[in-house]
Amino acid sequence: MGLGAIASCCLKHLASFTACCLAVLALFATCKPADNPDNPGKQETRLPSDAEVGKALPAWAEGWLDIHAISTGRGECTFFIMPDGTTMIIDAGETVTSTSSPVSVAQRPDAGTRPYFTQGRYMKHFLEATGHNYLDYAVMSHFHIDHYGTPSGKGFTKSAEGYTLTGMMALYITLPYKKMLDRAWGADDPEYSFIAKSGKDYSSGTVGDYTNFVKYATSKKGLEMERFKAGTDQQLKLCYNAAKYPSFKIFNYAVNGEYWNGGAIVDAYGSSIPYENGNSCISLISYGKFDYYTAGDAGGNTKMAVPVAKVIGRPVEAMKADHHMSVNCLPQEQMSILQPRVVVTQSFAQRTDQPMLGTVEALLDHKYYNGDVSLYFTCIDPVISSPNANLYDRCHINGHVVIRVEPGGDRFWVFQLDDTNNFYKVKSVEGPIECK
Repeated sequence: MGLGAIASCCLKHLASFTACCLAVLALFATCKPADNPDNPGKQETRLPSDAEVGKALPAWAEGWLDIHAISTGRGECTFFIMPDGTTMIIDAGETVTSTSSPVSVAQRPDAGTRPYFTQGRYMKHFLEATGHNYLDYAVMSHFHIDHYGTPSGKGFTKSAEGYTLTGMMALYITLPYKKMLDRAWGADDPEYSFIAKSGKDYSSGTVGDYTNFVKYATSKKGLEMERFKAGTDQQLKLCYNAAKYPSFKIFNYAVNGEYWNGGAIVDAYGSSIPYENGNSCISLISYGKFDYYTAGDAGGNTKMAVPVAKVIGRPVEAMKADHHMSVNCLPQEQMSILQPRVVVTQSFAQRTDQPMLGTVEALLDHKYYNGDVSLYFTCIDPVISSPNANLYDRCHINGHVVIRVEPGGDRFWVFQLDDTNNFYKVKSVEGPIECK
């Protein structure tokens, strides 16, 4: 073959090779992520707020604040992932299944899975994004079984250390806490005698179990214990990178019937002893413009709700309903100050007074304040919701509730997740909601 023929052949094959390469490049070009329409040329990334109905909720990411109300149908449990990955729970209750009044709702996700196991599995799923397999803080709001566990003698197993495996005590085995705060602990009070001195109507049958648990966990497992204090933001702090998020803080307003009035601690009960609900731990969690209020069962049926609201003195973005939105809770005097955009009620009883229908109606119809409000309920039985569809059709009912605040705290979203299985798929999406 002459030189001309060889050159012609090479050019022919080079053209074919070039055409093939261009085709491959074109194919890759069609597969690249789409440009962000709000910022042409910048590729989109999936954010924690990019949730879709029917799909699993995206993971938490650094800089975001997550607040999860975990639904089991047997008590309260709220799980927090803070902007630097610090984690906390408030309560992990477990009531026994009841066929008497008040009747229990259907247990979630099923009757055979204990609440502490459901809570632990849920938290481990979302903890993966933090890289931790433990909780930094556990706070017990007060000594009632739907907040920390069922008394002995209900058929639950006892540990070798002498405490019933229920509620917060059982959850610790599945998902350990580094530090735990309650309203009554004292290094000089190993038997928790302070409870009897400071409160009526506490779950006395469980206190012995809890006492044994604390003795075991502190002496053998390294659990740190503190008594919850009012008037400080130094007990519950970011553990890993506080300097990066200076606008985040948790301020403790009240405990044991006493509240911080802006300059001093005030005893709201004087010489009388409060019922246990009035002893609840009360905190305000703040991140930038975002505020979240949580007060255990210290509602308008105690002497705490209105005075604390007056001290806070401004609207909040979201709150956990006091005492499951029960009778006399969330009174107008309190709510006209706090004016929450979102109210999350951890409901689990088959009764019309918990949540109180009159309160649901008052909030939805702006009888307490004029701002918009979205009501979320973890468990409302059809026996209750169907006859009152005029109200509950305007609410978000049945499922885990997740409040997710963007870095900086200017906006937030609310997601309700399916609680009938362990896939954590999104049922509803609300947001973004601008903070006040």
